[in-house]
Amino acid sequence: MTRSALAAALLLFCAAAANAAAPDRWVVDSIFNGDNDGQHERSVLAGYVHPLPDLGSTASFGARTGYWLLDDPSHHSEFAALRLDYQRDLGSKTQLDLHALQLASGDWSPTLGSADLSYHATRLWTLEGSADYNFVDTALAAQRHTLVNTYNLSTDYQVLDSVTLVGGVLQQFFSDGNHRTGGIARIVYAPAWLAGFNAQLRFRRLDAEFAGVGYFSPARLEETLAQLQYGHALPGGKWVVTGVLGGGAQRIDGSTTSAIYQAELRARGWFTERMGLEGKAGCTNTGGFQVQAAGGGYRYCFGNLSLIATW
Repeated sequence: MTRSALAAALLLFCAAAANAAAPDRWVVDSIFNGDNDGQHERSVLAGYVHPLPDLGSTASFGARTGYWLLDDPSHHSEFAALRLDYQRDLGSKTQLDLHALQLASGDWSPTLGSADLSYHATRLWTLEGSADYNFVDTALAAQRHTLVNTYNLSTDYQVLDSVTLVGGVLQQFFSDGNHRTGGIARIVYAPAWLAGFNAQLRFRRLDAEFAGVGYFSPARLEETLAQLQYGHALPGGKWVVTGVLGGGAQRIDGSTTSAIYQAELRARGWFTERMGLEGKAGCTNTGGFQVQAAGGGYRYCFGNLSLIATW
């Protein structure tokens, strides 16, 4: 599954978990991504999530089915999709999330999945690890049946009440023989006196063995990004709207430097006591596998929407 779909699913779980009754729920998750070079990604998955209170307050099992579409002016891949999600608490400090995705088409039917483990060692320390087996979500890479194994390890340390340091490392192994390593560091400032606000400074570096066919993978990618985020509850308390703005610099192969930007709007809330929504939309001029280097007028825009019905 793509990271955007995974993020939408996790956000939906968090919103529903806030309901103390932990109800059963029907959900519809959708992705609408595209860029100004004609690359598009579409998916709609609908299904059911059942709480498992005996395994923890946030434990649940979910199943969704639908379709996934990737296309560009020269390539087209469309899949039927079945996704299974399982999460539970392993004691009071540890949470496990498991996800499986079966795609099916006449040409290619990969079985994908991921596992995420979070350990809240103390009030100040959190450790997270993940393993992800995925397909590279561009139309050309899907036509070439390009898969990737990704392994992440990160830690958060709260230095002060309002300052958290985050560090992480990454390893990626592609089915075309490419190997990518990377690291990320973030400084997060979230003052208690301004609820819903945080400011971040992120440093990221990725090194690849070669430039893969059908996806963005320069020999060296370095980015510095400053980001501001603010969320506020609307009158009535049923909706929260969050805005994200970011800007910085991207350097390719140690020589070419371009400005990067990010703009995003998120919303979550409830229409009624049993009908809710979570969504986000935004644009950037760089990003993950789907996109190119910043500069040259390139733009990548995305949208994720999750609808929920409980009883």
